[in-house]
Formats: sequence, C-alpha cells, structure tokens
Amino acid sequence: MHDLNHFKTAFNSVGWFIPPFISMGFLNMMYKKIIDSGGAFTQKDLEFMLSLIYSPENISAMVVSRYPVVPYIKEYKEIIAESVRAHFLGLDHIAVTGLMPVLEGAGTNLAKSRSIKCERVSTRKIFIGLADSCKDDAQKYNIGAVGEIISMMDSFKEYADQHLYIESSKYPHTDNTNRHGILHGAYADEDYGEPINFYKAMATVDFHFFIESFRSALSWFAPEETERSKTLAGYYQAHRILGKIKPNLEQLKNEPQDS
Repeated sequence: MHDLNHFKTAFNSVGWFIPPFISMGFLNMMYKKIIDSGGAFTQKDLEFMLSLIYSPENISAMVVSRYPVVPYIKEYKEIIAESVRAHFLGLDHIAVTGLMPVLEGAGTNLAKSRSIKCERVSTRKIFIGLADSCKDDAQKYNIGAVGEIISMMDSFKEYADQHLYIESSKYPHTDNTNRHGILHGAYADEDYGEPINFYKAMATVDFHFFIESFRSALSWFAPEETERSKTLAGYYQAHRILGKIKPNLEQLKNEPQDS
C-alpha cells in the first residue's frame, strides 16, 4: 500500500502537514527543499512556499466556488471572506484571529455529523477523532489511495496535537500559529501576525473541506478559475497594493498638529 509518510515526516518537522488539493509535483518540490536544507528550512522559507499556494487566484476560486457550498463551512463563508480580505490588506493578526472560530465551529459540527463525541472534549481531540474517522472510511470503503489518505490524516493529527492545539508555551516554531496563544492573548503584537499564520489557518479550513468530501459529492480537485473568481482575484490584488500604503506613525507623531 503506497503511502506519503516521507511527506508527513518532512512537513510536520517544519510545523505543517500534508495539505489537500495540492498537486503531487508541488509537494515533491517542497519536500526536496526541506530535505536539501539539512535542517535549516525556516518558517520564512515555509511562508514563501505557502504564498504560492494561497495566491489571490487560488484563494478567490475557493471563495467563489467552494466555501459557499461545502456543508459545515458555508455557514462561515462571510467570516472566511473577511479574513481573506484582511490578509491581502496586510492585517494578518486579524486574518488569523478571524479564522480560529471557523476552525472550531466547523470542526465541531463535522464531528457531530460523524457521531463523534464533542461535549466536554477539547477541539484537539475532536480534530484527532475526525482524522481517525476518515481513516476508517478510507479503509472500510476503499476510498481513494488508501495509504496516501492515511498518511494525510496522520499528518493532520500530529499538526493539531503538536502545533495548533499544543500549550502555547511549548509551541516549537517561530511563527506561533497556535490557537491558545492567539485567542487567549498569550501572544502580543510582535509574536505573530505574519502571512504564515493566515496560510496555516487556511490550510486547516481546507482540510475541513477535505474531511467533508468523504461523505459529500465534492471534488477532491481545486476549483478552476471563473470570470467571477478572476474579478475577485483582481480585488485582492488591489487590497495588497493598498495594504502596502501604511502611514509612518512615528513620523505622523512628530508632525505639527493642525490648528
């Protein structure tokens, strides 16, 4: 049974997991960069790679054609869309904070739909339960490439357990994409608020979508561009330009006040 455990080991070592909807060619390229770095692959390196995945064109296609129709995610489509806009405006503290409740709400509802116990259970355990449930489905019903799916689910479990929901003081990487540190205020301005935080949160939203696709008639392929998504991508590009026009607050403080 073919698996993707080499991807799992490499990606989890740098604080990520095997993502859905990404071509094998891209995953191989990323794997090679991590291995060739000899342990020197940084979170900035990871951020650059993820920026290629979460481009205006790719995200706009998901916002237009996927998030509004996926069960348990479509209820949060406006929150997701606003978080995406915040990201392209350079407001990544707000972008990642906006997505955190989506992860937990959609995850809990997905778990209930699979009869996974949620009351008085941590979201970390809910995510682990979802991954195990999908592994069971893949093996029982011979869904897709079973070995690859098991690797993806185990990779996501490790990410949830050792990164997203680990105690914030034990988070092992410099990016601090950690639910507890962000939502409980353990992290201040300088501790997070970079694009990588948004990318990792969006990857988790997409994994929710992947989990739901096991029991819904949803494609496992990323959506094609449409005229609507192209227009939205241009809107995001304009946001990116506006986001770079930030006032120099120190300079403004020193300027004379209007009389």
